[in-house]
Amino acid sequence: MGKATTQETVYVTYIATTPEKCWGALTASEFTTQYFFGHRVESDWKRGSEWILRSPDGSVDVRGKIVEADPPRKLMVTWILESVEAFKNLPEAIVTYEIEPMGEVVRLTMTESHPTPIPEHLLEGGRAGWPIILCGLKSLLETGRVPKIPMPQPPNHRTHDPQFIRTLPSLLVDDIQ
Repeated sequence: MGKATTQETVYVTYIATTPEKCWGALTASEFTTQYFFGHRVESDWKRGSEWILRSPDGSVDVRGKIVEADPPRKLMVTWILESVEAFKNLPEAIVTYEIEPMGEVVRLTMTESHPTPIPEHLLEGGRAGWPIILCGLKSLLETGRVPKIPMPQPPNHRTHDPQFIRTLPSLLVDDIQ
């Protein structure tokens, strides 16, 4: 078992777009399917409502609640990864997107935080995926296309999970245009 940590994962990117378009790309399925490994978001985006991240095969990958929705500035959601067995009994994470206008660009800050210590090996998947997701979001908003970036080799703890193996093909950003 890896060392447990309460470390937050934070990524910041600057995107040549408006706060409204950035918000739309985070909350509309027609956008998320293009840059989030083919996954669709579903919610009414109101505080207290449920939200779902659905895999390309229609199964629920992630689910949670809307903690805060302040369009087009901030979105905070709980995050329960249902598709990986090792995460099913962990407390829900909090994922926060903060959108700040800065002249001709917006600064998008994504923070993933956990209320209790999480073993390092369980955090590796998010650390590998978030930069690819945010790169795809940025590219989509700036150029209208998403670069083809293969997901890095998954952490060893996930390679034996049947649900992960079933969804592995959807983790490649090859045909999501």
